[in-house]
Amino acid sequence: MYSEKGAHDFDLIPVEKFDQCTSKKLGSGNWLELEEVEYIDPTNVKRKWELCRRKKVSKHDIDAIDIHAIIKNINSPQIILVVQYRPPVGKYCIEFPSGLIDAGESIETAALRELREETGYTGKIKNISDPVCYEPGLTNSMTRVVDVEIDLTSIDNVSPTQKLNDDEWSLKVIKIPVESLYEKLRELQNKHTENLWIDSRLYAYAYGLHVAKDLFNCKTNNIN
Repeated sequence: MYSEKGAHDFDLIPVEKFDQCTSKKLGSGNWLELEEVEYIDPTNVKRKWELCRRKKVSKHDIDAIDIHAIIKNINSPQIILVVQYRPPVGKYCIEFPSGLIDAGESIETAALRELREETGYTGKIKNISDPVCYEPGLTNSMTRVVDVEIDLTSIDNVSPTQKLNDDEWSLKVIKIPVESLYEKLRELQNKHTENLWIDSRLYAYAYGLHVAKDLFNCKTNNIN
């Protein structure tokens, strides 16, 4: 609930007014739990919501990291992505490399570990985003986006070798020029229309770059 103040500003009702919050477990698996949350809104109306939680608890304000890995020291910068089969949708998905933070890990350590395990590459962390939510209508899972610059001249990247977990049997690495990312993703989805989805976070990133080229008359290969 908010009241509009202008084109880019608004007021929110303080979160503390959402009190008397309780939860009831509806189901539990190996990695996830389904809960029903009951709360009282600021108008004293009792409401319920179902949500999915991870059973693995992180000490951080997030439970996962997403990695934007860019190869820059080439003529046309490329982004490193992964393709893997996702049972919930019954198709392969093109995604950013990502993963959960292990116990005792820092965000930086987790990001570089996941990047190395999934793609074989390592790099230098350039930026870490604020916490962002995945699917706030479905889960409380949170992530931070970690920007990593890949140097192909580094000895660590001469022969990149994945170190995959057993459940990552389908994971493949692809590299796409940043400047044509949106177009290439659409080409891939059209080519594999029956078996491939584009992850929404990757699509939003690619479409944002695509729109920015028109709005600001810029080249996406100048990305920082």
